[in-house]
Amino acid sequence: MSPGRPALSLSAVRGWRLVAICIVVAGVVAWGGLAAPKAYADNYPSWADVQAARSSEAAKQAEVTAITNLVQTLTAQTKAAEELAIQREKENEVAQAALAVGKDKADRLAARSTALKAKAEASRREAAVVGEKVARSGDMNLTGTLLTGSSRDTDALLSRLSSIGKLTATINGIYSRAAQDDNLAKAASAQATAAKDELTVLAAKAQAEAEKAAEAQKQMIAALQVETAHEGELQAQLASLTSATAITEQQYQAGVAARAAAAAAAAAAARARAQAGDAGPISSDAQALAQELMGYVDSGQLVGSYPDHIFEIRWIAEGRSVPNCGIDTSVLQAMVIAEHMFSSVGVSDINRRCTGQIEGAGIYSQHYMNGGGHAVDFYSLGGQGTNGADRNALALIHTLDNFMPYGSGLGQRQCRLRAGDEPGLHHFQDFSDTCNHLHVNDPM
Repeated sequence: MSPGRPALSLSAVRGWRLVAICIVVAGVVAWGGLAAPKAYADNYPSWADVQAARSSEAAKQAEVTAITNLVQTLTAQTKAAEELAIQREKENEVAQAALAVGKDKADRLAARSTALKAKAEASRREAAVVGEKVARSGDMNLTGTLLTGSSRDTDALLSRLSSIGKLTATINGIYSRAAQDDNLAKAASAQATAAKDELTVLAAKAQAEAEKAAEAQKQMIAALQVETAHEGELQAQLASLTSATAITEQQYQAGVAARAAAAAAAAAAARARAQAGDAGPISSDAQALAQELMGYVDSGQLVGSYPDHIFEIRWIAEGRSVPNCGIDTSVLQAMVIAEHMFSSVGVSDINRRCTGQIEGAGIYSQHYMNGGGHAVDFYSLGGQGTNGADRNALALIHTLDNFMPYGSGLGQRQCRLRAGDEPGLHHFQDFSDTCNHLHVNDPM
């Protein structure tokens, strides 16, 4: 047993461990953090426990059962959190679709209301102009002309009166159309107002559903990180108990370190080849790219920020498919190219949907839309912070502009304009963004 721990029966130990892991997951979820939780020795079997259990078949079987239950609990909690996240995401999609339909309806009714108002106003102006002309043609001595005028004057007057009668009918028709157009405009305006009010309700519901989906995503990631943090070691402990040869903690840790060292060495070799000019084409395989990036992570040459998005890369490298935690291949390639160019790289944002971040452009951000992971924010290049307009940023922009697909996005336009170093771009389309990082996204 671990030093300082009182002796417990194996059945009590199993029960305590199952309770403890639930507490750890609940604590991480309640805190809302995304860093991998610590493997507390009093929550999980220590290697001393494992070695002690090998002393008898009964003790070994009890420890195997306890560890198997822990693994199954981790898996079940992760699966439940994943299912909830998927359900919340579907509800969010329904709300967002309803909002889009409502917005289209409100826009159409507002446009129709505006057009009908303009038409009614034009009809009123037309009627007023014609009426004014009729009024100016008045001041006729009808009785005198009919009684004392010549036959020609009388005929002319009667003809004129007939024309005026027709004109009056026309004017009345114009006024009638104007009144009809005005009524239609008022009805359309009322419909547009109702649609706008409905849109406000839909927007509030969509926002609430987006926040629920983001929270469920955070819970899923917290559960998955707990599983990731402990599953490998628990499986190694099971192997130690069920194999003929015991595996010690030192052997397990040595294996972990050896894998990290091998990944770091492979990443260093890839960087050396790139800097020597013979790196060859950048891989188009997402897992291979992620594995190379994890080599830089293990050697301290690729670092994250808060919340840390590095786990998104790690899961891709491990072949895990996690809902809403993918990263576009072109974004992975951009990070690999940056690593080939600089001694160290810092990234602050990749897939905000994975981490449940609704900030900046919100759900319309390239970091978030369509499952997220369509963008990366570099906050440091070569060990120096970047504002998107410094020398290192310009060097990376120049390289990526020839590599990224046409129509890819590039942030910090105004930062470069202010610095007087906005480059001519071929594939990138740039836009304004805060001057504390360099934003790159694929065309989507």
